[in-house]
Amino acid sequence: MKRDLSDANAPLPRRRLLQLTAMGAIAIASADWNKKGFGAEVGAEEAEAVQMAPHALGFRTAVPVRAPLKPSPFVALPLGSVKARGWLLHQLELQRDGLTGHAEEVLPATASNSAWKGGDGEDWEKGPYYVKGLVVLAYTLDDANLKAKVSAWVEPILASQREDGFFGPKKNDDWWPRMVATYLLRDYAEASGDARVVPFLTKYYRHMADNLPARPLRDWGRARAGDEIDTVLWLYNRTGDDFLLPLTDLLEQQAYPWRQIFTENQFLDYNGGDFHPTHNVNVPQALKMPVVYSQRSGKIEDREAYRAGVTHLMHDHGTPFGINTGAERLSGRSTVEGVETCSTVEHMLSTETAMRILGEARLGDELELMAFNALPAAFSKDFRQHVYYTISNNVAAVRGSVGYTDDHGDDRAPAPRSGFPCCCYNLHMGWPKLAQNSWAATSDGGLAVMAYVPSQVSAMVAGGKTATISCETNYPFEETIRMSVSVGADTKFPLQLRVPTWCQKPQIKVNGSTQTGIKAGTYATIDRTWKNGDRIEITFPMTVQVMEGTNGAVSVRRGPLVYALGLNENWKSYEESKLAGFESYDVTTDSAWNFGLVLNATNAANSFQVVKKKVGTDPFEAGKSPIALRVQGKRLDEWTMRFDGRLPHEPPVSPVASNAPTQTLELVPFGSQMLRISEFPVIGTPPAPLKNWSEDFTGDYTQRWLVHRGSFMRDGKLALPQSAKGIATHAVFADFVYDADVIVGDKGDAGVIFRANNASVGTDHYQGYYVGLNAEADAIVFGKSDYKWLPAVSKPATIEAGKVHHIRVEARGPQFRVWLDNMDTPIIEATDATFTSGNLGMRSYSNKALFGKLSARAI
Repeated sequence: MKRDLSDANAPLPRRRLLQLTAMGAIAIASADWNKKGFGAEVGAEEAEAVQMAPHALGFRTAVPVRAPLKPSPFVALPLGSVKARGWLLHQLELQRDGLTGHAEEVLPATASNSAWKGGDGEDWEKGPYYVKGLVVLAYTLDDANLKAKVSAWVEPILASQREDGFFGPKKNDDWWPRMVATYLLRDYAEASGDARVVPFLTKYYRHMADNLPARPLRDWGRARAGDEIDTVLWLYNRTGDDFLLPLTDLLEQQAYPWRQIFTENQFLDYNGGDFHPTHNVNVPQALKMPVVYSQRSGKIEDREAYRAGVTHLMHDHGTPFGINTGAERLSGRSTVEGVETCSTVEHMLSTETAMRILGEARLGDELELMAFNALPAAFSKDFRQHVYYTISNNVAAVRGSVGYTDDHGDDRAPAPRSGFPCCCYNLHMGWPKLAQNSWAATSDGGLAVMAYVPSQVSAMVAGGKTATISCETNYPFEETIRMSVSVGADTKFPLQLRVPTWCQKPQIKVNGSTQTGIKAGTYATIDRTWKNGDRIEITFPMTVQVMEGTNGAVSVRRGPLVYALGLNENWKSYEESKLAGFESYDVTTDSAWNFGLVLNATNAANSFQVVKKKVGTDPFEAGKSPIALRVQGKRLDEWTMRFDGRLPHEPPVSPVASNAPTQTLELVPFGSQMLRISEFPVIGTPPAPLKNWSEDFTGDYTQRWLVHRGSFMRDGKLALPQSAKGIATHAVFADFVYDADVIVGDKGDAGVIFRANNASVGTDHYQGYYVGLNAEADAIVFGKSDYKWLPAVSKPATIEAGKVHHIRVEARGPQFRVWLDNMDTPIIEATDATFTSGNLGMRSYSNKALFGKLSARAI
């Protein structure tokens, strides 16, 4: 039986003594705790005491890792430890005054009848998605009105718990949306000190442990179980309840095998093409799962899976702005494929989580690249509209289908609800979570910078003392970061400062004294006795980097910012809102956009002039960027919009000739524009036409191929998922013989394309010819696409799924002949004069297509 602590004369048990000590009611500190620091393995009583302390003292402290979990180099600070300042504070205030603060007026699933509030409305993920971001925004801003909104959601959620521990809408028993709810409750508990949350979660997780064997995870829950494992471990570190660790094992066993998928690049072909590992919200959300579970498993393979997954994703589907494409499924490296806004905020959160566990400085670089480019690019500058898909080259954010795998017709047009109605609810955590996770506690009782943003952190450090560090900066729009330390008394603790990998000559000064041994891609540790008023000045000199991508086009970075051609934006409302200011828009431009860059042949970075201007309140505001790059360029008349006027064509293959006059172009931060060009052709002398060409997919094939809807290597062959097509960027032929080894699946057809032009998003969005094999129909087909498939000839043929078949195509003017395998005579002869020259390539409308050696010769 628990001792009655209401009796003032009763002797204090040790647990209560520790609680009061940590709360400051008794002016002593636990010597054992002081020695161990935040990341050490501690006992239950010490951990509970530290958990109790923050709300009495008005600051927060990290909760240490509890054995037998593996310690991490960094530990999360509770929500409320970090306050935003400067431009980041302005972004949060725009959220408060924009979509987040007014969601219940413009987003239907947040209405008062939500099933999460006890009504008969939305009962799945949308309400919890919204509140997950709302909680962090409310307590980071310390805003009473937003806190009241949080309470209006949290109170009915807590009240909904049944006797058996289950909670939430009665008509929905899905584990997945409750994963979002448990996550938001943990943030709420940290910030508010609400003592009901820990027993609530404990009771729910007992129910989950009892019921998962008979009612296992399914679909979205299987894909996103890493979030639940993370919250279960959060609870274990606070309570030490033994049943929680086997629960994480059960969750890991029932989830998709993400470690295997990440390590072996099985996104597009796991279990025969399962949808969930291709879905580009599941994927970035799941990136955290193996590394989070590694705290329990101790396996190096779980820790390494994060890097393996990111490497494969960026190689096969990467963009210049730090995240892989996915519209909604993984989509390849096209300049006009989209990145879902849900993907951006989930990828950021996974990176923030993994960075604390792995302790790798480069994750901070990757986080900043997403946060300073992909995130602001998804929003209108007053945070009242968003786009479902963010695109590298986007010159018309208008309604209309373009051929994405999941195409809702309004994915690129800014609106309070753009595309499928999930991102409009999930996007609210992006900026607030960045602020919350920009700092962390270190394992030895110090503090560490995860991402450089204007902020202020207050937390307990070694010795049980309080430290506050203010970070004043306009980074990433300037190179200098200034910090000031506030302590009540001289306090010794380590401060770890992340040094970006891209910075060649970093400099750190403490009270004017330059620190030595500062290296890029590491954490610089300053372990000293800090005095009140100590100052730190950090300088990260930024240099221009020119990165090669699709069709030899280049993107431009300076520090963590990606730069894009600034375009005039004409916003025209197409749908009014019941709340003024929250209309839906089509956005077009009257600016010229089709430029190639004139670059210094020996040092491309020297082609750019840095232009610095005054930093305003909102450095992401279109037309008011505080930094720009000037570079010479020339118009390319052949680079045009697609026939539908909705997307630009892919950049012409570089180098490309132009007789147009040279102009000075101004490039601005990617995130400051809704319309932009960020992947540019390079002006130069094109190579002579090829007479012979071959491809065996060794080396980095992505430099030689433009693939729509994604690809991956398997057993030395290039695999294309269903509806994908690949264009060999330099293989342009008129008359030729084209040989290809092709393997098709048992459903649909796959084969080769030739004389192809104007290839873009969409299975049949190209102009050219196609020969395909179909094992299901035992047929070989010939036809053409003129932005839609036009069959011409179909012949019966023995096509075996999973077997290598050889196709030979001969093209002479309008005459075509096709051979299959070892036939001496053509199986197809056809005549068509529509297309006279173009690229070679391949196309898949099969459930499994592999391409081996390819070759061609001009005739």
